[in-house]
Amino acid sequence: MRGRHKKWAAPYLAEHPELVLAPIDPKDPFFEAPSLALEIGMGKGDFILGMAAKNPTVHYLGLERDSSIMGTAAKKVEASALKNIRLRAADFDFAYEEMGSLKFDRIYLNFSDPWPKKRHWKRRLTTKERLLKMGALLKDAGEIVFKSDNVDLYAFTLEQAPLAGFSILDATANYLLLPEDVMTEYEKNFRSQGKAITRIRMAKSTAKSKL
Repeated sequence: MRGRHKKWAAPYLAEHPELVLAPIDPKDPFFEAPSLALEIGMGKGDFILGMAAKNPTVHYLGLERDSSIMGTAAKKVEASALKNIRLRAADFDFAYEEMGSLKFDRIYLNFSDPWPKKRHWKRRLTTKERLLKMGALLKDAGEIVFKSDNVDLYAFTLEQAPLAGFSILDATANYLLLPEDVMTEYEKNFRSQGKAITRIRMAKSTAKSKL
């Protein structure tokens, strides 16, 4: 679901280059942290803020293609005073070209647009082609963590992941929130309605890690 257009959002993002990157520069000292994580489609920022607060030594990069939604998230990040978050108002395909040599320990896909119509399947974030790109951005034992309320996207992702060379570390159609995890705004809403949440952890190699 797209948010309403906010006229203030684009100027606000442009006024905060210390937080909102345009473009992403892999040589930025921010990315020299020993542990990096990427959230693709960060929405209003609840997840990335919660994770950054729990893990202050990890540096987080959040992507969001909708500048109005990104504006809301950026305001939250600025108010939090957390220093381990950077944002980019761009979709994954565009931002991928900018990230270049960056290597992440973890990539998070939280409640991505399922593009439910069959003719739109190539737009899904978890196609083989996009997962291959994500794999190129992961460290050798890096992981992708996927969460969704959409069972069809869950099944599609389980099908596409091996085609892109990923091993499924674990998968469940009824994910019970772990204490290390953080809920997005969508997840809070879905859980309040009693909807089941699906989750997949996949890795480039057979090496398994903690959550």
